Amino acid sequence: MKKSILTIIVVLISQLVFAQYDPDAKTLLDAMSAKYRKIPAFKAAFSQSIVNESADLNETMSGYISVKGAQYILQIAGQEIYNDGADVWSYNEELQEITVSTYEPEDQEISLNNIWDLYQKGFKYILLSANDQGNNVVDLDPVERDKSYFKIRMIIGQDYALKSFTVFEVGGNKYEYAINSFEELPALTDDAFTFDPAKYPDAEVIDFR
Repeated sequence: MKKSILTIIVVLISQLVFAQYDPDAKTLLDAMSAKYRKIPAFKAAFSQSIVNESADLNETMSGYISVKGAQYILQIAGQEIYNDGADVWSYNEELQEITVSTYEPEDQEISLNNIWDLYQKGFKYILLSANDQGNNVVDLDPVERDKSYFKIRMIIGQDYALKSFTVFEVGGNKYEYAINSFEELPALTDDAFTFDPAKYPDAEVIDFR
């Protein structure tokens, strides 16, 4: 009898570990990561939605992002954000304001230029199922519980392309990102990510460096 109970406990523990680090999910995530790592640069159109059902919140905005390694140009909601790998420049058209700060990679934990590799450190993962469109659904759970979010759900196509991802925050907000179009770019020079404040002579420059 004792052996039977011990066997059950071992099986339950094995299932729990499997659920935390699902090998099928890792195989899929590794293939997705490899797909995007081969791309030298890209441009994508995306939509971002903020949803909170209890607060009756549902807002959507669209944007564009160009990426080469850690460098990117982000255009969304009347703002242009340039990251040249050293500094981050942000131009707000409505406020006619330019802010510049030192680029800190750890401050950009989840973004469209690192989402493909996010699972590799600090996350458990599990492959749930395929959705109605035949895409794979993978959940990432942060190992550290002091995050502002408790789950990231990724929708990955059969071609290993990331279709969308949703960040579930502890406070009830859901941030949903859908990749509407994706264009591989053969090469982008570093100059493409350099912000020129002279183009906006009427904007106030605020330097936080």
